Amino acid sequence: MFDKRIDVLKAIQEGKKFKDIFKSKSSSDQGFIYETIAILCIVMRFLIPNYEDISDIKLSTENMVFDPIKSFRELFIKNIRDGDNLSDISVKIPGKGWTPFSIKYKDTKGDSDLVKIDPCMKSYKKKTGEEYSLGYILKKKSKMTKHRDPGRPESVLINKVIRDNNLFDKKDVKKAFRKVRKILMKHASFSMIDLIEWMDRTYLGSSRVHLETKFHQEWALSDFKENINKELLVHCLSHKPRSGKTITMLLMAQYLLSKGYKRVLIMTSVPDTIGSFVSELNKYYGFKDILYKGQNDFLSIDEDFEGIAFCSVQFLKIQYGKKKDKLLLFNCNIFDECHFHSSNKNTWDKMINVHGDQKLIKIFASGTSGKTEWFYNIPSTCIYKWGIHEESMMKLIKQNH
Repeated sequence: MFDKRIDVLKAIQEGKKFKDIFKSKSSSDQGFIYETIAILCIVMRFLIPNYEDISDIKLSTENMVFDPIKSFRELFIKNIRDGDNLSDISVKIPGKGWTPFSIKYKDTKGDSDLVKIDPCMKSYKKKTGEEYSLGYILKKKSKMTKHRDPGRPESVLINKVIRDNNLFDKKDVKKAFRKVRKILMKHASFSMIDLIEWMDRTYLGSSRVHLETKFHQEWALSDFKENINKELLVHCLSHKPRSGKTITMLLMAQYLLSKGYKRVLIMTSVPDTIGSFVSELNKYYGFKDILYKGQNDFLSIDEDFEGIAFCSVQFLKIQYGKKKDKLLLFNCNIFDECHFHSSNKNTWDKMINVHGDQKLIKIFASGTSGKTEWFYNIPSTCIYKWGIHEESMMKLIKQNH
């Protein structure tokens, strides 16, 4: 039995699967459990990745003010059967305003609370001048959205939800649940108080979002990990322009840091791209624990620093003698846009060969990597290709399935 929402949170933290949480529960209890799971998927930013605030305010047509929660504790200490609100949760979404959600778990057609919610939001808009949207999370979209009369108030509001892109069902919730479960299980040793405090710090008021890696990024990373475990040292990320090489390089660097490599140097001949790397590190939850330094702090790097450093090739060339010793601190060099600067004897002598017998991992990244592959005689198994041909083949596979 789950008496409070926090009991569902604990079950997920302990590794319970979606179907097991619902097993042997009455249809009424399943509805309350589904509501709790959907709310958890929202607050952990999988269903609504960019929300600004969350409110548990009771909706009314009189003097309603959305009061953002200060802690997720306000949501999860509640009785699981708490239903004294038209909106199961209200979320402030950029460009959409405050968005009350109705969450229902029914096998048959039935009305949501949208018809009752809408007058409250119209009154709120009249009072404040602020726009609003509506949200609906149900069991199965196909059963709940097909009404014979498109003019029915319920149908009109469901169409608004669809236009607002705020319609989700069990398939969406289960997909988000698997990611939530994976994260919470990593914090299995936390008490409920500590877990909620961690969730507050991580998700409440944060501008970070979850990273959704693409097939070719996962493919390259999987092969890269396998080759690293074989102690292969030279690698080439040969992905076409605008295919997300920045993310893939950061994922490779993150993996190396997790395997005990202390410092990774990412250098580029296009200094402006350093800002792109830093922006991605600050954008995604998966990168939040990675320490990094830019080239302005390059000379301050010492053996106590563990993380990623960024600099341009031009920066290294200026007063090279002062920076040569710093190069020796790194276990891995990643050469972005390597076709501009890295496939020559100068780079070999000044940036790679200076490590002597030290095992240095070298990753070359480019959309046109032919010269680099030849110059360093990189094994084909260590060349991670994704070009127009591979992309076309993937489109054909999708079309045939």
